Amino acid sequence: MSAYEWTSVTVSAIGLLAVIVSLGFVRYQVQIMAQQTERLSHALETSAESALDALFVVVTQAYLEHPTLRPIFNERDAHGALPPLDEDMTYRANAVAETLLDAMERAMKFSDRGLSGASESLNAWILDSFRYSAFLRGWLDAHATWYAPRLTALLAQATKELEASRAASTRDPARRIGEARPAAPDHAGTSPDPIS
Repeated sequence: MSAYEWTSVTVSAIGLLAVIVSLGFVRYQVQIMAQQTERLSHALETSAESALDALFVVVTQAYLEHPTLRPIFNERDAHGALPPLDEDMTYRANAVAETLLDAMERAMKFSDRGLSGASESLNAWILDSFRYSAFLRGWLDAHATWYAPRLTALLAQATKELEASRAASTRDPARRIGEARPAAPDHAGTSPDPIS
């Protein structure tokens, strides 16, 4: 072999080694980017959860400071008929309704983006909230344009289920408990409409 051929083989070997080293470096960079993406995704999920937690802290604080709000938003907690709401309590209930619906809508958006682990139970929680709160149903109905169509669709689903349950209970008053979800009591006549 001539000197030129040896030089050519040597340069080719060095070039091949450089490509191998470069591929190893690219692989390392891709791994680093994957780790950074995973960390960013975790940070976004944590941020989303913190935002929702902050909204729920507001609702919980309202329930603690004004326990009479709780049965307005979960009629299963009521002992007897709900008393009429005075103006002050109506304003509080409106604020809690808006905060709850904001939390529901954000949770749905985060879930759609893959940022929430609670997506399986999310619709069930929202439907139960609508089933057991005439006030919340009325508030969303009065402010439907503020919220995503998916949230108002869940309201429509809950309303339809309540109407079907009421119709079934009037046809068969001896209906056994557990055959169908009980209808939430309608306290529309005992509490004022949400203030728009």
